[in-house]
Amino acid sequence: MKTKLTLLILLSLGLECPARISTAWNYDQLNEKATLIVIATPTKVSATDEQAALPNIQTVRPDGKKENVLAKGVETTFEILAVLKGERDTKLLKLHHYALSGPKEASFGGGPGLVSFEPKSKKRYLMFLISEGDGRYGAVSGQAGPDVSIKELVGAYP
Repeated sequence: MKTKLTLLILLSLGLECPARISTAWNYDQLNEKATLIVIATPTKVSATDEQAALPNIQTVRPDGKKENVLAKGVETTFEILAVLKGERDTKLLKLHHYALSGPKEASFGGGPGLVSFEPKSKKRYLMFLISEGDGRYGAVSGQAGPDVSIKELVGAYP
C-alpha cells in the first residue's frame, strides 16, 4: 500500500499543469467595469491589419520551446437591440477582438477564450463592454478572454 502511494505521489510531481492567471468575473464586477452593456446582433465581420501577441498566453511548439500566441485583429459591427447601461441612443457598435493567426495544432496551457460571430445567424449576445477611445469597444474581461464578457442568448425573446 505504501509503495503504491509513493508511486502515485512521484507520478503526480512529474506532470505539468498548464494554466494562466485570469480573473473570475461575476455579473456585479462586469457591470461595474462596463461603460456599455447591450444586447446586440452581429451584422458585419471584418479583418484588420493588426497583429498582436495575446497577453499571458504561450504555446508549446513540437520541439518543446514556448512562444507567444499571435492573433490577428477583427472588427465586428453589431446592431444594438437594447442598451442596459450606457448611451441609449447608440444603434450600432464596433467590437474590437482577435482571432488566432498561428497554427491551430499547437498545444495551449490555459488558452484564450476568443469569440467569433456569424452575421447570417442573427444570434443575440449580452455584451459587457468598455470604450477603447477610438470609437470601438472591447470586452471588459480583456482580449485574451472576451468569452467571459460576451454571452450568446439562447431562447425566444421579443
